[in-house]
Amino acid sequence: MRTIRPADFVYIVLLILLLAVPFILRPAKPPLEDAPPGSGKRLALVLVSPHNEAVQYEFEQAFRRWHVRNYGRDVEFDWRNIGGTSEITRYLDSSFQAAERAGLDGIGIDLFFGGGSYEHAQQAKKNQSVPCGLRERHPEWLKPDIIPQFFSGETFYDPGDRWYGCCLSSFGICYNQDALDLHKIFAPPRRWQDLADFSFFKHVALADPTKSGSINKAFEMLIQQQIGDLLAERGQTASGARTDDLAEGWRRGLNLIRIIGANARYFTDSAGKVTVDVAQGDAAAGMCIDFYGRFESEAVERNESSQRMKYVMPEGGTSISVDPIAILRGAPNRAVAERFIDFALSVEGQLLWNTRVGQPCDALGKPGGPIRYSLRRLPVRRDLYRAEYLLSMADPFALPYVNAGQFAYQAAWTGPLFNIIRSLIRAMCIDPHDELQKAWQAINQAGGPEKCPRAFAALLALPPGAEYAQMRSTAAGIAANKLAEARLMREWTVFFRGQYRKAAELAK
Repeated sequence: MRTIRPADFVYIVLLILLLAVPFILRPAKPPLEDAPPGSGKRLALVLVSPHNEAVQYEFEQAFRRWHVRNYGRDVEFDWRNIGGTSEITRYLDSSFQAAERAGLDGIGIDLFFGGGSYEHAQQAKKNQSVPCGLRERHPEWLKPDIIPQFFSGETFYDPGDRWYGCCLSSFGICYNQDALDLHKIFAPPRRWQDLADFSFFKHVALADPTKSGSINKAFEMLIQQQIGDLLAERGQTASGARTDDLAEGWRRGLNLIRIIGANARYFTDSAGKVTVDVAQGDAAAGMCIDFYGRFESEAVERNESSQRMKYVMPEGGTSISVDPIAILRGAPNRAVAERFIDFALSVEGQLLWNTRVGQPCDALGKPGGPIRYSLRRLPVRRDLYRAEYLLSMADPFALPYVNAGQFAYQAAWTGPLFNIIRSLIRAMCIDPHDELQKAWQAINQAGGPEKCPRAFAALLALPPGAEYAQMRSTAAGIAANKLAEARLMREWTVFFRGQYRKAAELAK
């Protein structure tokens, strides 16, 4: 048997210290701020959300105060930050499938907070979100003058009580005036079409719609505007739209997305990166959801005393939609989850979205609102757009229920194609991005589309299955077959790469 020497003890002690130091020096988890101590053990709430840190912080602190005041107990929050809405829905789908195989009813998560109405409707359809009881507890909130079920063509809550819009979203363009001046872009962008001008070549920041549900919604709005403009040109109404008109408007929309994609500096996985890069001048302009644009604009003005960062809603190019909240099947903390939904849709919870930090909530000076971050989102409750509340809002002139009249979303046009739109954009713009940019550059160096009609036609060609009349059957064919989807995406990507190379050669 080997004798342990004194030197060995030194090495053993050093090894133990080496392993222990990270745990000894690890800082204690700071207590959550500004929540009064509750009585008894804390309750729990588990949430999955694409909302940023500011939203999570303000709603957590406010709900904890509200819950102690109304129920005498504190609540411990467990935020599951999976990623964007698209990544969250994939996570929920796979988790529920695994739970069902294991004979379990739920996945250990109470609430899906945020994301778009399309994704929430899909979760409800799959029975992964369940009725929350709000319509029985607060039927007075579901009146058209408080929370309308429909507005500007969008659905604001589920008639089956499975999800409710919590705040409003629109989509627009952010730009950096200093970057525009630097790159000699003399007119700031006001419409989606402006981002297709060759002066923006390699100066546009875009997010990947397969990773961000919000940017996919923005691309859908762009397509819808092109369809609507075409119908207006031809004196047609939305209800009387012919299939040929829809098909041509669809093609116009895809063509515009393709050229904007050709001008893109990159496609990022994070929708929030777009506004940060535009603010820093790494891109001149970008497509974004409204609150990212407003939030970053305010941050630049507050921290740098600069007004270079701007956000605009494209003229007639966006509806307003909702970011919902829903209880997931098998929620382990069901009672607290119901209370969180009640709070989020109450006047007190709704005022968190747009009240300025440190401002009273109403004309009577009642304290409340956010304590650290101005969230720059718009509340869904229609009754809050009154003078006593608008006086304390960060965006008192946004008035979504007044200003959204220029655009009415037509779900029948593109709603069933929402998922495949993102896949088509990936195959059309993202995977063959280098070839797309080289073709677009070659065409413009040769005098532009008018001087190179054959090259431009090659650039804008669509593969089999991507025309409007075929898209519904294409979408249905790949909906439940991942292998078929992967095969189709490969075929489309190969097609687009070949067309862009052909366009570049023809331009020469």
